[in-house]
Amino acid sequence: MLNKLSDYRSDYKEIFKKDKKMYDDALHKKVGNITFMALIPEDLELYNELDLTAYNYENDIEAYTDKLLSLYENVLEKRKNVFDQRIPIISPVLGIGDYSAFVTGDIIFKPDTSWSTPCLENITDYKNFPPIGTSKWYKLFLKISESLMIKMKDKGIPYMRGFFSPLDLAHALRGGKIYYDFYDHPEELHELLDYCADATISFAKDIYALAEKHLGNTEYGCWYTKNKINMSEDIACMISGDLYNEFCAPHTQKVIDYFGVGYMHCHSRAMYLVKEICKLNNVVHLWLATDPNQPRPIEHIKELVESANGASLAIDCEKFSEIEDNIELLKKGNFNIAMPVKNIEEAIYYSNKFNELIKKH
Repeated sequence: MLNKLSDYRSDYKEIFKKDKKMYDDALHKKVGNITFMALIPEDLELYNELDLTAYNYENDIEAYTDKLLSLYENVLEKRKNVFDQRIPIISPVLGIGDYSAFVTGDIIFKPDTSWSTPCLENITDYKNFPPIGTSKWYKLFLKISESLMIKMKDKGIPYMRGFFSPLDLAHALRGGKIYYDFYDHPEELHELLDYCADATISFAKDIYALAEKHLGNTEYGCWYTKNKINMSEDIACMISGDLYNEFCAPHTQKVIDYFGVGYMHCHSRAMYLVKEICKLNNVVHLWLATDPNQPRPIEHIKELVESANGASLAIDCEKFSEIEDNIELLKKGNFNIAMPVKNIEEAIYYSNKFNELIKKH
């Protein structure tokens, strides 16, 4: 089972100090923070070895959380000599289905993923949904999270959970019809997005309350659940910046405002969204994932610095020279750079090399 945080990262106080400085600076539009994460094949072992179809989640919660924690422990143990900026975390792993099934409906599980099915034939049908908090998966997810928290309560490792943005949640409930709703049912879409914002606030608030109950007496257990919300804006990558500002921004902002600061996510196929998302109040972080055959963020540092409005951008690169060649530009913003490596030895080597590079600059 899990050991204490200090057993996996002897430098844990330093990585949390860097993390706090990065996001405090981002909140106040200060720049110059650059951190590095090595992406190790072992990081994916958990997802390869956890069979989501092996559990009846209404009866097997303890067996599921025991297995999940053993897989986390295995990865954290292998990473203990890699001194990068990857903070150890524990998070439920159920695929993507639970990100919307907490509202209503069920989850379809496959061994390595899950999904839910759209359930809004008409855009106003959500008004007939059961009250938020009463669905099967709302209750089950809280039970799963609480089981994890109880088993990690004295370890000091943060619990983390991400959420769909209101638009992502609305799309999961409505399906592809939502793209027509922007034009055919604009007022009703705003009402649906507001409903999704309220549902997300309710769900996150209940999860965070459990974290405070079980992990609040540790220094870092609630690192990602105090005054923060982590949301994806994947569906927004399929619409224009103008549509995002008109329909999505107000509802995403509502969720951020409730919790404090926003940690966001979008994709490089919609680099124009960086400016729109990062101009929301109190957005301090944006994970900008690189899409195949689309612009690579590492090749557009100058434009990203201008668009980020001080927010920290999490981007990736393919080789270390891309960091070295762009170091002066990177210093003009706040960046967390991830790079895939072949093994633990490479992770250690490049993490140390990055730390030396930063000392020189």
